[in-house]
Amino acid sequence: MNQYQEPPGRFLEVIVGLVTTFIALIFGGLFLLLVLNGGLKYVTFIGGAFLLLATYWFLVVSVRLVLNKPNKHGGLFSIGGLRFLSAFVGISALIVAPLALYMGHWGALIGTICLSVGCYQGWQMAGRRGTA
Repeated sequence: MNQYQEPPGRFLEVIVGLVTTFIALIFGGLFLLLVLNGGLKYVTFIGGAFLLLATYWFLVVSVRLVLNKPNKHGGLFSIGGLRFLSAFVGISALIVAPLALYMGHWGALIGTICLSVGCYQGWQMAGRRGTA
């Protein structure tokens, strides 16, 4: 077993959990700023929904790390959460790929392709967890 396959240790899990708690607090604060200053517009509603989703997601990860509450299927994310994250990031990368091609950013194009492949692997991993 090499260093990348070994568990990180409890201390590192708590540190990452505290960092994700801080990130969740930032997203929550951004949501409050948006609600207080944005007015009632559909863009505010959509942006607020994304900020609340990000806040919830980072809070779930931080609770699992800090309180050592493992997921019943293993890993930090549920099967549905891993599939949603893989689909969202993968589709977003595929949407950005033509823009990167049009603008001539070859590094960004290669990055979006690699990100899409990684998201496909994440989707497959979620499928293997569901059957196990």
